[in-house]
Amino acid sequence: MYNAATLQSRLLTAPSFLKQSLLCSFGILFLAFAAHLIIPLQPVPLTFQSSAAIFLGMAMGPRLAAITLIGYLVAGCIGLPVLAANTQFGPTMGYLIGFLPGALMSGWLAEHGMAKTILRSFIASMAGTVVIFACGLSVLMHFVGWHQSIMLGLLPFIITEPLKLLAISLVIPRFWKNPVK
Repeated sequence: MYNAATLQSRLLTAPSFLKQSLLCSFGILFLAFAAHLIIPLQPVPLTFQSSAAIFLGMAMGPRLAAITLIGYLVAGCIGLPVLAANTQFGPTMGYLIGFLPGALMSGWLAEHGMAKTILRSFIASMAGTVVIFACGLSVLMHFVGWHQSIMLGLLPFIITEPLKLLAISLVIPRFWKNPVK
């Protein structure tokens, strides 16, 4: 198996439970910050949560990113102010659910060599984003119908999401250039 340099191995020479916990905590705070950068579209606001989840998946690797995303979602479910307003159990819940498999997908692809170049990083981040949007649209359609879910939950993001993913793709290859021995 290809063992590449994740954010954890770059920053932490001897991973420990405490250091991994600190990385996960930083990831949760990063996601919370991204959730509060909002352009208020309805019913799905434009936030930076999805791109932050993809970034964490690709930078931390799938395992640590999964722990971080689970912690983030649990924090949101118990009422901590980490989510964008009114997103817990409403029409946008599917996007939140999709963060975990989306980050896992992108992180797994990055871990298996899809993060060494800007183009490959973009493809890996796009794959994770497709998972997020599939989950989001599948829940949103129960609230507004299939046609409206596409009109409100996908089309407004056709330009903005690839731009956010391009920004991620410019940074991520720096984490994966040199394999860990």
